[in-house]
Amino acid sequence: MSDIPLPGSERPGTPPSARDLVAGMHRRSTEHLQSVLARVFPRADDWLFDLAKKDGVPDGSPYLFAMRALRTSRAPIERGFREHLDQGFAKLGRQAMPGGADGTPELTLLEESELEQQLATNLTAEAVTRIHGAQLDELSARLARMVGVAKLEADANPLSAHSLAAAISDAHRGVELPADVRMVLFKYYERELIHDLRDLLVDLNARLEAAGFRADVAAAKPAPRPAAAPAMPPPATADGYAPAASAYPNAGFAADPGAGAAEDRAVFDALRQLLHAWRPANQAQPQGGRQTGRGGQRPLQSAEMMSVLSLMQSQVPESVNEALERPEVSLAALLKNELLRGASQIGLPPEQVSISQDDEDAVDLVGMLFDVMFDERDFEQAARKMISRLVVPFVKAAVMDRRLFLYKTHPARRLLNSLAEAVEGNRGEGPQERELLQKAESTVDRLIAEFNEDLAIFETLEQELRQFLEQHRRRVELAERRAAEAQRGQERLEQARDLAKFELDQRTRGLDPTPAMRDFLERNWTHHLSMIALREGPDSGSWQSALTVADRLLALLPKPGDAAEQVAPALNAMREPIETVLASSGIIGEAAQDVMRGLADSLERRARGLAPVPAPAAAEAPAEDNVVPLPGRRSAVHEMLSDLKPRLEVVGGKASLDVSDSDVEQMRQLKVGTWIHIAGEDGKHHPVKLSWVSPISSRLMFTNRRGVRVLVASVEELAAMKQSGNLLVREQEQVFDQVLHRVMGKLREDLA
Repeated sequence: MSDIPLPGSERPGTPPSARDLVAGMHRRSTEHLQSVLARVFPRADDWLFDLAKKDGVPDGSPYLFAMRALRTSRAPIERGFREHLDQGFAKLGRQAMPGGADGTPELTLLEESELEQQLATNLTAEAVTRIHGAQLDELSARLARMVGVAKLEADANPLSAHSLAAAISDAHRGVELPADVRMVLFKYYERELIHDLRDLLVDLNARLEAAGFRADVAAAKPAPRPAAAPAMPPPATADGYAPAASAYPNAGFAADPGAGAAEDRAVFDALRQLLHAWRPANQAQPQGGRQTGRGGQRPLQSAEMMSVLSLMQSQVPESVNEALERPEVSLAALLKNELLRGASQIGLPPEQVSISQDDEDAVDLVGMLFDVMFDERDFEQAARKMISRLVVPFVKAAVMDRRLFLYKTHPARRLLNSLAEAVEGNRGEGPQERELLQKAESTVDRLIAEFNEDLAIFETLEQELRQFLEQHRRRVELAERRAAEAQRGQERLEQARDLAKFELDQRTRGLDPTPAMRDFLERNWTHHLSMIALREGPDSGSWQSALTVADRLLALLPKPGDAAEQVAPALNAMREPIETVLASSGIIGEAAQDVMRGLADSLERRARGLAPVPAPAAAEAPAEDNVVPLPGRRSAVHEMLSDLKPRLEVVGGKASLDVSDSDVEQMRQLKVGTWIHIAGEDGKHHPVKLSWVSPISSRLMFTNRRGVRVLVASVEELAAMKQSGNLLVREQEQVFDQVLHRVMGKLREDLA
């Protein structure tokens, strides 16, 4: 390895050994970090191989293709990784040169494809900072002294959290790799880096200390928190890893949960305040009380709490079963009592222990969260039982990591969202739906079996389930596109039929066609005209030719004084165009001759003043393409044409619908992809998705979670459904966020 050019003797005040010191740090860091990267590839390879085996497709599994891509990309990624480190240390060397600062970096816009990679880099940097922040600050301060600056910026420090996180990102540049494999590498790199970084930082800090470069710790580190404040548990990494609960006793909600979004933090703080105000007046104390020191009781320590919860995890607790059967009872209250009774299983007298306020907050919030889910979400009975098995694992996760209620990206939170998506409204009506339910069930089974005190299992299971859901979504999207095409075809056919009927009405106004002629025009000619409108349009020559057929045929209606003998020759002159019209309806040969004879006979009888022969019974009109109804709902709008311009009419007339302009405008502003909830015969609100807006009629088509049409309606009808309580428009949030806001709303209602 070539030495990094660092001026030593050229710049007064720079120690003569700085050049060799930086070169040694460069070699040591590169060797250590490349060994970290070397462990990432086999772990990712094993992970993909396991998924390929579970996929059950010997040759065509996408995971096998991902494995091949990973293996062929290893060499260029390792080369790019080393180049990133070389450039970082070269930049550190230039920082020490007079006037050698690199200046302000140019701001550039990220491509959309790079945004997810940039986010992964930022999350990795945050995770590294949380775990190793003190040592990183110390190293940065020593390097700043070495190069002679007051503060070394992160992008000028090859060993800052940002630079270490960016190493794997920069290594991917120019390398073709599937996006999901790229993210897997980020996750494994983050875990390995956090696990192994401490030894490198200790070594480098020791080298700089020996060379005389001291760290101004007081300036480099933020002021410590007051000793009386409860300590925050060591935070999880971006992929959800958190240490064992015993590693952070006295963890509490009151601790600063980190740099979360201001809005999320405000919601969390408001939720806790409402909970603390609500609890004394609305909930009885759990057995043994709650406050520390009451009656000689002491709060359960973190390790004890984890032990009791772990014993409860394998089976659904009695409190959860009771809450499922009796919706009026509080799951949180029952669960806290069962927790205290469970203390006896680890040798603690229940009457001598209590639950700390922080842990009680966690239990209450999780209990209320699942109470709302059981009451308001569209879960079948089997799905309710499956979701109920998550209560204890989520209580454990909340006790271990308070950020479950703060960060929308928390892995446990994302897993619950994915599981709810998989089972909500899923009745297992088709093989794909049953397969999705089985995947959700196996995910819950693994969580129960494998979750000890490492939150990484939530991330692993969420990634696997999300990939499965993405495959399911692609199938649903295909079904939605087919439903949209079917609906579009149906509306085009309706439009063509209405236009043909309009043309017929215009031509027969004031006339009295014979029964045979009316039957021909209403059945065969309008069908022929509709097909021309669909295939060629009303501006085509075929359209004009078809109109001429009707005009010429109607002109044959006898007038007073016309001879009956003139009818047959005149009609025979139209044989070819009439047979063309009949052929479009499948009437040819002898059947066509029968129609011609019927037309001639009816015209001759009219000319002779004889009573007409009744026309044959009309065939049933073709059935409209069925729309699968949601229980209790059906489409109630039809498109009509007037003056060749489409307008919407609701069955019964718009005037009969008492709807507000604001509701109509709200329905009109719905975007494709928006989920709303409509009521069914079972009294529940079922989620449906706006999948398509008709460019013909402006009607909105909604599909269920299988991509099947369940409702086609105008904005006026939707507004009427909303006003009657049969339609709900909710914030477009994930299930966890929606339920958390409902918990807050219920707390406010109870306090009021």
